[in-house]
Amino acid sequence: MQIQQITSTLFPPKNPTLHTIVNELIHDAAALAVHNRNFVINNIPADLRIEANGTIVTSVLSKLFNTVFRHTQNSGILISAKVYGMVVLVQVKSNGQISPALPEDLGHASQKARTTGGVVEVVHYENKEASVAYCFLNVAAVA
Repeated sequence: MQIQQITSTLFPPKNPTLHTIVNELIHDAAALAVHNRNFVINNIPADLRIEANGTIVTSVLSKLFNTVFRHTQNSGILISAKVYGMVVLVQVKSNGQISPALPEDLGHASQKARTTGGVVEVVHYENKEASVAYCFLNVAAVA
């Protein structure tokens, strides 16, 4: 079993599932989420594979999650995704206290997404709720 874990770490699957990527990123940012008393749920289907460059998608999602987790307190944060043809939409919804600086601080993730033809936007932002979306083409050559 240890050999399999080491092998999968050294040679990650070519087309990882988005669910797996998100689980790893949630784990990496867990201390920040716990510090701000957030509860994070990965609601992405376990079999949703991506064709786009997993390294770039992971980079954008990492920046996005860290920003949302940093600006959200006492919240349930739901991460979900849907596929629309060749487009993947990842949505991060929170229902707790949101810092007013959230939209401005998403610039880093948004800039990284744009370099690959994707977009990160605050879809909904009110006093106690926010919804942030990351949309990218699910094509190997694009991202």
